[in-house]
Amino acid sequence: MATSSEAAAIRSRRLHTVKNVDANVKAARQRALEHQKLIEELAKPLNAVSEKLADLDHEGDAVLAAGARRIESLKSGLEKKIEKLKADTAAKIEQTKKDTETKLEELQNSQRESEDALLLEYAQAIVQFSHGGSNADLATVLGITQKKAKELVASSTTELKKAGIAAPQTTETAAAAKTSAPSTKEPEAPAEDKDEAQVAPVDSPALASA
Repeated sequence: MATSSEAAAIRSRRLHTVKNVDANVKAARQRALEHQKLIEELAKPLNAVSEKLADLDHEGDAVLAAGARRIESLKSGLEKKIEKLKADTAAKIEQTKKDTETKLEELQNSQRESEDALLLEYAQAIVQFSHGGSNADLATVLGITQKKAKELVASSTTELKKAGIAAPQTTETAAAAKTSAPSTKEPEAPAEDKDEAQVAPVDSPALASA
């Protein structure tokens, strides 16, 4: 027969009854719930701070995103403005070229008569210079060769003939031509002869009768 101690050992090794198992499970569940509530209470401050930090990060990200969108918009607008400015500038340049060509053509047309007159005047000056100076002198003044000076005198003379303009002469040449020209005026009597013709002789009849 087993002693009391052996009986106690046998009872301790025996499986718990269903009732005991349910009670233990419920107790464990209750302890777990209470522990969960404790953890949740302890974590509330951490969660609150984490949410605030997340809000700060979200605000920063929002600012960065807005800035990036603004920068992209500005770049896009700048590119459009640059393209428009290039197109406008190119159009203005072309218009300016056309206006300049038109004005230059009008100016050349208005100056053509004056230019032709000045060219004839220049030809006259060349021919007049050639009458008083040599081809070497003309070449020195104009900074050209004597051959070019001679050709310039010849072409200037031709231009004047085509225009029906007489070749001009220098002052010395004109004076020499005037001096060498024959005079058509009859010579006057000497002064002494005039006086003698006007005075009556002493033995004239008029004086004798007086």
